[in-house]
Amino acid sequence: MQFKKILVGIDFSEITETVINSAVYLADIFNAEIKLVHIVENTLFPVPLDDIEPFIDPEEFKKIVKKVEEITQISAEKLKEISQKINNERGIKTSFSVVTGDIAEELLEIGEQGNFDLIVIGAHKNTSSETFLLGNEAEKIVNKARFSVLVVKGKPVKKIEKLLVGYDFLPNSIEAVETAKEIAKKIKAEIDIVHADTEEGFAHFSHIYETVFQKKVELLKQLIENLKKEGIKADFEIIKTSPDRAITEAIKDFDSDLVVVGKDRERI
Repeated sequence: MQFKKILVGIDFSEITETVINSAVYLADIFNAEIKLVHIVENTLFPVPLDDIEPFIDPEEFKKIVKKVEEITQISAEKLKEISQKINNERGIKTSFSVVTGDIAEELLEIGEQGNFDLIVIGAHKNTSSETFLLGNEAEKIVNKARFSVLVVKGKPVKKIEKLLVGYDFLPNSIEAVETAKEIAKKIKAEIDIVHADTEEGFAHFSHIYETVFQKKVELLKQLIENLKKEGIKADFEIIKTSPDRAITEAIKDFDSDLVVVGKDRERI
């Protein structure tokens, strides 16, 4: 997977700079172009303005329209400044737009219509703790997107030395490995493969379980060998727990900079 067109969701929150810096880092690696997009949320105006016009006092309607225009103009000016800075300082072709609507739906539509390869969005810090929340809109984007999604949490992606790939032998995880491989080749990073073994519950059929487990080990060893033949340093680990916990544990064990996981397209 070559990331040639990167879409960046901008919400002007505390994580905006982190999201932008991460997108710029990847754009540098892949010689990609960037499009910055800010969505004026539907929560401000729950239905399209044309739909509510007949039910609102004309003067009140004018105020609403003016407010939308003001928000749009201010946002566009901010994005223009950011876009010019990226272009001038990094030489990356950068464009921008401001639209009104549902955040997830608008970003996904722009991404698909513009044939983007990657969308970069941020996760927000929980005000009551140091954890980061994916958020409803980010979760919708991850679940529905038909192209790759990078969710930035905490620090920006500015140096990738180790990539962690969740692997379950299915087509979606094979694609994840291919994506990680493209990144690793560009920046000479290492790849760590983690597989969550959730079949130990069938261990009462011990002979079957052991046969399946050994087959997995053989396939993972072959995968690692293939990566090494392509000049990529790689390793794997099988963790006997659920996939989400396996990924969380592996992030700490391998000290990963970027996690790559696949998604079953049939579930979109």
